[in-house]
Amino acid sequence: MVAKDRRSLPEGGAAPTTKQQPAMSPPDAAAASTPELSSVTRVVVGEKDTVGAMVPGMPYVAATPYLVAVAELACADLVRGLLEPGQITVGSRVVIDHLGPSKVGAALVVKAALASREKNRFRFTVRIEDGDRVVATVEHVRAAVSLQKIMSALG
Repeated sequence: MVAKDRRSLPEGGAAPTTKQQPAMSPPDAAAASTPELSSVTRVVVGEKDTVGAMVPGMPYVAATPYLVAVAELACADLVRGLLEPGQITVGSRVVIDHLGPSKVGAALVVKAALASREKNRFRFTVRIEDGDRVVATVEHVRAAVSLQKIMSALG
């Protein structure tokens, strides 16, 4: 088990606490040999993370782009140890169902799981909870790429 402990900042998700755990799939011969990676990350919604901070007149509740960002960061962190030297992952697809509001100061729990890997593509499922409420579900895909190639392409 790999445990990472980074302290949450009062103003939001810049420094989440992450705990990665290998969990076994249901007990059958094929699944038992394929460990699943998952993590639990905790973030606190800051005022800057809200739709009200972006759009005048809107409520100060966690913005959908903020939830996408914390989901992406949790997924990237989850597979960092599976990459080859010089590789990073980049997001290539996000599907989010934002199901409910979370106020400033809410402690969100971000549960990310690696659903599958196909060559350089990682597929994830993410569940974001505010207390006993599920406030978002996310399907996410990341691709492993060469950092050097990206930097060269940018000039």
